[in-house]
Amino acid sequence: MTPACMLVAVLVSSAFGGRAALSGPPARGPERPALQESDVERGKQTFMRVGCYQCHGREAQGASTGPRLGPNPLPLAAFTRAIRTPRNEMPPYSVKLLSDAELADVHAFVAARPRPHELSK
Repeated sequence: MTPACMLVAVLVSSAFGGRAALSGPPARGPERPALQESDVERGKQTFMRVGCYQCHGREAQGASTGPRLGPNPLPLAAFTRAIRTPRNEMPPYSVKLLSDAELADVHAFVAARPRPHELSK
């Protein structure tokens, strides 16, 4: 697992008690405005271009090397901190590599991912 992926895994697990992928739909408000399709598409392109998919999967669904990031990501401020100043193996993505606008678009892409299908009981 890369340093970057491990950091995100730890942050997601600690922030959501290990249940980030199982929490309810994302809340809307000042921190979570309605997602724009153009932001989501730009975020997908950036997610692929900077290599996020290599650890987190093409749909941010998680993989053996990185945790699921969506559909309920950390709030944008916490997401940004996790990307800019990771604590474990995930490499840092400075503003030179990933602008604040690009990072917000990646957040929009991750937030727009569909919830996993739930099996009936």
